[in-house]
Amino acid sequence: MRTYNATRNAWLMQIHIVDDQPSRMIPQDISFLTDGKEIVFNYENMLTEMQVMPPTVPICFANAVVGAGNRCSLYYCEKNIPAEHYDQFRNDILNHFIHNGQWEKYMQKEQADKRAFACINSTKIYTFDNGENDANTPVIGVLQRYRNRYILNAEELINALLKQKYTIKFLNFDVGCSLSTTAKLLKDVDVLISSHGNGIGDAIFMAPKTSVLSIDSRFYSEPWFAYVHTATGRRFYNFQCESSDCQVADVELAKQVLEQEGVTLTHYELLEYVGPKYPTRLINKYFAGDDKGAYSRYTKDVARLVDVKTLVRFIKEILEEMPLIKNKSFVELCEIGKCCGPWCDGALEKNVFKKGNAWGGEERQTAAGVINWKAAA
Repeated sequence: MRTYNATRNAWLMQIHIVDDQPSRMIPQDISFLTDGKEIVFNYENMLTEMQVMPPTVPICFANAVVGAGNRCSLYYCEKNIPAEHYDQFRNDILNHFIHNGQWEKYMQKEQADKRAFACINSTKIYTFDNGENDANTPVIGVLQRYRNRYILNAEELINALLKQKYTIKFLNFDVGCSLSTTAKLLKDVDVLISSHGNGIGDAIFMAPKTSVLSIDSRFYSEPWFAYVHTATGRRFYNFQCESSDCQVADVELAKQVLEQEGVTLTHYELLEYVGPKYPTRLINKYFAGDDKGAYSRYTKDVARLVDVKTLVRFIKEILEEMPLIKNKSFVELCEIGKCCGPWCDGALEKNVFKKGNAWGGEERQTAAGVINWKAAA
């Protein structure tokens, strides 16, 4: 909007709604963007005084900006959103809702709608020996998902992190979280741990060059947020346990996924399907080798166990590197293989090194080529 010299009186229009469902479950205050209205096409999306249904008579605007101009950080967009735009978005949220006494005013304004604060009210803060940590104590966010991708040993992970004398924020965004409350919860988090999902995108509200760890299940990992965070300037890592000790079997979830493809397995075949080995035989038998991503959908959503010992060691490594991180730009971190891993070639190429990248747009050549961030063995 600023690029096109929009004023504080600009209006917004919400177009896309997935499967004709309300796109927002809780009110989202857009006053950080505009004092104007937001046109919505579904009464259920009229969640604040700023949303209005389309007028019954024509309304004229001097200018219109349609979409982002095929810009995004993902592989399928021709153009990139500049990294500074992400930073400006974060700063706008923090300055409008949180800094300089704004948070107290916002809480009073929004106190009538408890949904906006549900995630804050459900957050649990843990400190070593229940004491008070100082401002220099690292803050680790552990974001739990409850509808799917549940981390079964999250409590064990939290206890192990507490032994390192970190402050732990145990987060639940499934109850609903507005932009402002999300920013409030994440602005001081140094390392965010979460299963793959939208919550990882919320790391945009963390400070630049902080770290985001995606807890992936065995046999499933994807680079979606590697693309996002190589553009936003957050260090990102797909943390996947490849041992069968981390694997969790969910027969009911497997049945649901297979039913969508019209396939019914016998009891023993189901046990093989959710077992410790990749089910190549069953995929060849029932799908002629191409199951259209059915097994990936199962492994994406299944509950998971995290290798606690290895993860805690990696977090210690991340925090010990902070003096190095603070003295380098995000691009410099990428050049030495400290910004994205363990398989980020496409994301790094598009968003950091290739012409038109998110960090100034100029093509960058490195002597060693693209280097992925690798956790110590």
